[in-house]
Amino acid sequence: MTLANAISIIFASVISENILLFYFLGTCPLISLSRDPEAAFNMGVAVTFVTTFSAAANFVLDRYLLGPLGLQHLRLLFYIVVIAALTQALEMFLDRFLPAVYVSFGIFMPLLAVNCAILGVSIFASLREYSFAETSLFAFGSGVGWLLVVSAMAAIKRRIPKENIPPSLGETGMSMVIAAMMAMSFWAVSQVFKGVALS
Repeated sequence: MTLANAISIIFASVISENILLFYFLGTCPLISLSRDPEAAFNMGVAVTFVTTFSAAANFVLDRYLLGPLGLQHLRLLFYIVVIAALTQALEMFLDRFLPAVYVSFGIFMPLLAVNCAILGVSIFASLREYSFAETSLFAFGSGVGWLLVVSAMAAIKRRIPKENIPPSLGETGMSMVIAAMMAMSFWAVSQVFKGVALS
């Protein structure tokens, strides 16, 4: 893998093909997370951790176990088990050593196991036949992109007083409007660097 290829994968996974704004995966926390940027950032770090390590583990599992045994049809099941195991390990670690962070996640910590963005990254990496290094870079970039969007959303929502939101639009509607504007912003940045895209 060349340096140019690595930069292309990172840029595309964070900006031009952001897992949340381009593929619309992992949108539930984006809409439902509180207006607390710190909680959103912590959740983004957790998603980045689980995404990166689960994609790397799933690559090894796929390449050295499922492929040789002809069990690719069970790929999805194994991916889910790996993601659930990593999420549980992270949850136990946070509960034991960082209880304040664990409490700030609320119900969203267990929901990491069923975050479609995390599963989607492993599936995309497999379908694109990335190498181990490319898979790890793509997963890390996708996690950072998710973190960036969720943190920005929380910071923006915090600055908008609830009483200024039209009742017919509501909190969810406002989140969707903000997400649409963020998607257009990310698209505009990607057009500046138009040659950078995932192959």
